[in-house]
Amino acid sequence: MTKTKEQYRKWVRSRHGTIHKDNSTDKHQGKKWRINQSHIIETFIEEYAASGYEPAYMITRNYYYDQQNLHVVRENNKRMNNVLDDILNPRGINEYYIMHDHFIERHKPKLVRKAEDKRPVLNTITQEYELDYSKVEIRQGGFHVHTLVSEIKDDVILKPNRKIEKAIERIYGVDQIPCSLLQDEWGMTKVKTDLLNHAIRDRCDFIGNSIDSMDIKAASEYAAYDGYKGWKGMVAYVCKKMYNVDNMVEIYDHDNNTILSS
Repeated sequence: MTKTKEQYRKWVRSRHGTIHKDNSTDKHQGKKWRINQSHIIETFIEEYAASGYEPAYMITRNYYYDQQNLHVVRENNKRMNNVLDDILNPRGINEYYIMHDHFIERHKPKLVRKAEDKRPVLNTITQEYELDYSKVEIRQGGFHVHTLVSEIKDDVILKPNRKIEKAIERIYGVDQIPCSLLQDEWGMTKVKTDLLNHAIRDRCDFIGNSIDSMDIKAASEYAAYDGYKGWKGMVAYVCKKMYNVDNMVEIYDHDNNTILSS
């Protein structure tokens, strides 16, 4: 980015607060946390735009159990990277490079009973003793992960390697992609999301079998979030809890991401 362009962007921010959305009606725009959040979101947006690897898909995965171990989550992210690279670009060809960045988020805190503090009390209606939980505590929510993935080139699908050929046969029950899915952009996007879904579920044992365990959204079908549209909306969504450095350290998986280190 040229010095003149950077100065212009700083001027726009000083006047309007953001570049990639209109926040003139934002009731929180003057608050410190909102200023920090907007700056972080827009920094990520500009980094993705400058890199040439804008997010095309957002994969959200939920653990089927209460996952509290951040180290394990990051190891799972590493495994997911290896799986995606192995099926989509096994030879590591630059032309087919796939960006995948992980953003770790906690579910909302929940109120839980302390089982060790239960005591018998008399139910005056049934005249029977029941266990009464005398204490409760607020427990942090478990982790879930949002992963941003860049576009998959059509040639990866149209000229598939052996692993993709096998995956296509398992997904559609035939040894080639159905013609109905090759007629337009929507069909190609469907094939790519089907392939992502199959590869991750098939080779990542930390993904549950239910529909709720994983969700894949395409940027072309993503309306907006917090005033940001399309892929920028997805970036805003995964960065929504980033207000300061401490938040970023937990949310942004620096060991398994590329955008801030490239």
